[in-house]
Amino acid sequence: MKKIFSSKIFFLFGLVILVLVGWAVSKKIIEGNKIDADIKAAEEEIARLETKNNELNDFINYLNTEAFLEEEARLKFDLQKPGESVLIIPEESTEETAKKDEDKKGSKESFWGNFPKWWNYFFNNKD
Repeated sequence: MKKIFSSKIFFLFGLVILVLVGWAVSKKIIEGNKIDADIKAAEEEIARLETKNNELNDFINYLNTEAFLEEEARLKFDLQKPGESVLIIPEESTEETAKKDEDKKGSKESFWGNFPKWWNYFFNNKD
């Protein structure tokens, strides 16, 4: 019996079993790590979706408020409250805007910018 435990065949057989068990255990550890990573990713996705769901619920609640309905009625249907008057500001034509830009380009102030104002502020202060 002592001869069997000390033989080279028993040693090799034990070594092969040890390698196979080690390989199986390492495979299970790697699978466990992958599962843990998947669980963590799923939990982060759940947290992100819950946050988005809360934001959407808040938006739905806002859409159901009187303030939103009033704002939409004013914007889409041009409605107004009693006693209120609507002020419409006409947009400037592109020709008028171009003419104003040309006037600014030719002026002395646009050439120097704010430099004279700062110069006067620091050096011509009469206080």
